[in-house]
Amino acid sequence: MGVHWLGAAVLLLAGVGTAYALDINAIILKELKEDGKYLKLNYSGMLYDKGIQQLAQSKFLGKVETLDLNTHNIGDDGAEALAQSKYLQNLKVLNLFNNQIESDGVKALFESKAYPKLTTISLFGNKIRTKGAEAIAESKAIIVLETLDLTGNLIGDDGLKALAQSEVMGHIKELRLAKNEISDRGLKILSQSKYLAHLEILDLGGNKIGPGGIQSLADSKTLTRLKTLLLKNNKLGDQGMLSMTQSPVFKNLIELDLQWNGITTQGALYLGNSKVLFSLQFLRMWGNEIGEKGVEAIKNKLKGIKNPLYPSAASD
Repeated sequence: MGVHWLGAAVLLLAGVGTAYALDINAIILKELKEDGKYLKLNYSGMLYDKGIQQLAQSKFLGKVETLDLNTHNIGDDGAEALAQSKYLQNLKVLNLFNNQIESDGVKALFESKAYPKLTTISLFGNKIRTKGAEAIAESKAIIVLETLDLTGNLIGDDGLKALAQSEVMGHIKELRLAKNEISDRGLKILSQSKYLAHLEILDLGGNKIGPGGIQSLADSKTLTRLKTLLLKNNKLGDQGMLSMTQSPVFKNLIELDLQWNGITTQGALYLGNSKVLFSLQFLRMWGNEIGEKGVEAIKNKLKGIKNPLYPSAASD
């Protein structure tokens, strides 16, 4: 932080009103980085909703572009306070990982015009569920969003349907949907979305996706820019591998995570014989039973892979 900017901040601090606001502003001043553009409040204890309400009223947020509020036990009241702030006009990245925000808080965040430059929001590990996903989909205020992390929010197929059919997704490059109770039905809807043509990173780990869901991805007309596809802990099996290894949708993949998917040597042979996966650099197969024959088939054909491959879930 520049000396000139800090001096101005200290003068402003002297004029702040309540004792609690003074404490919050002192914390902000201590943690602000990059000339006031980066604020991560992880070293001053939990703020809870009351602290966030005070934070949102601080003029010291005026230059902040990245605001990291992970693990502060923030609920809907705190989210609503952020949505009403007058000082987040430069905010681009908002991290709300591991809080207690539900659908009302998400609705407030996505209806707000307080942060017109917001491109990235993480709601990993909150409680937004289907209604929260629908609130995001209905937003008219967040129009340049590029990264959305909804990991562990149990939005289900209906929540995914709402997102897939929303213009809010029109600029999305990174979409993280792990651990959301998504099945083949939801993935089919996602694959048919006309708003996801820019998507490059897709995380679907820990859902209920089987061969039918992968076939839907393989048939997609829009998801052709995928570079990272994370499918750990699903139910793809060998049939899912057959669909994936034959589809040009996956020709640009650089990273593919297939851990714990019930894949056998036959699935590994499909991978090794693929005519479309030659861009792969990272292929994670831990937790499957592909055997030494499967490992060799992959290594002999997909020569760009940089990480180790293991023949068995029990491998060291």
